[in-house]
Amino acid sequence: MKKGEYVDEKIILLRRNCQKRIRDYDLLTDEIPVRGKKIRFHWFSLFDGAFRMLLPGNFEQMPEQIAKVRYISSYRPPVILSGPTYEENFGFHLLEDGNDELGGLIRKMQDTVLRHAPETIVYGEDVIASEGMEGRWFEYKNFTVDDETYNIQFLVRSDNRLLAGTFNCRMAYYDEWRPLVLKSLEQIERADKGEKNEGRKDTHITF
Repeated sequence: MKKGEYVDEKIILLRRNCQKRIRDYDLLTDEIPVRGKKIRFHWFSLFDGAFRMLLPGNFEQMPEQIAKVRYISSYRPPVILSGPTYEENFGFHLLEDGNDELGGLIRKMQDTVLRHAPETIVYGEDVIASEGMEGRWFEYKNFTVDDETYNIQFLVRSDNRLLAGTFNCRMAYYDEWRPLVLKSLEQIERADKGEKNEGRKDTHITF
């Protein structure tokens, strides 16, 4: 058996344990161990209040000089939030909503990934069970010169606004990040909803 095949079989087994890990943590209250450190999630308000999302509190806007190296395309996300080592990243676009069916848009996104990197391995897709919103995501693995990268791309629609996002990390830490990212997607909100909840202060990311 090839090493790559073994790794992919291990990934399938890890996926079966993800649902339990999602239930174990409350992103709003728990300090969560990731890569040997404990982190807390906080509300981040995106695009001048269009959406808000629970993200690791130690994530910050990626410096422009780093973003230019890591995202060579001029179409890189205008908002990129990254951990201290730049190995875990969330990227966001706010798109004009043409009311297209999200399943079809997700498949187009998959086709684009595969067209530019045919060696990519797509693992699956699902809906985002977020209250009052419509959303979908898919996950895949791609390759760099000396490493493998795990990715989730997602779309969330609310009030004729469409949030397109991506998360990526080293494949070695896939099993720690995946359940937390999916939990975060399930709790995404319109930012104006958060304004009604007293005592919560959002970190604002605008563009």
